[in-house]
Amino acid sequence: MIRNFFFLFYIFILNGCLDQEIYTEINEPRFISHPPESLRINDFEGNLKSDFKRDPNALIFLDVYIHSAHCTNAKSKSLGADFDGYIRITLTEKNTTIARAQMDFKGEPKKEHVQKVYIGLMQTLKWQ
Repeated sequence: MIRNFFFLFYIFILNGCLDQEIYTEINEPRFISHPPESLRINDFEGNLKSDFKRDPNALIFLDVYIHSAHCTNAKSKSLGADFDGYIRITLTEKNTTIARAQMDFKGEPKKEHVQKVYIGLMQTLKWQ
């Protein structure tokens, strides 16, 4: 009985540590449920899969930004950190932010992380 309790407690704690939360912010609510026909996408590393038509002349710009912290300070390494970087996806129209989503990550960023942030943003905007 006690062993089962500790096992479930461990799974509960581990699940909380592995589940990355996506933080979203909508600045222009008029875009909710009104997706554009195409997007101008800045994803230099090719991590993003999108069903939107990619158009270099589209008015709506989607920017994928990945920030990785590369700290070599021994004190910082020994204390650890909650995350090593973040992925931010921002939608803009004529230099005005429409919406953005961000997720912290531990380790190296993966394509799955980028896709998870993208899907979270699309669902928040009701574009999927």
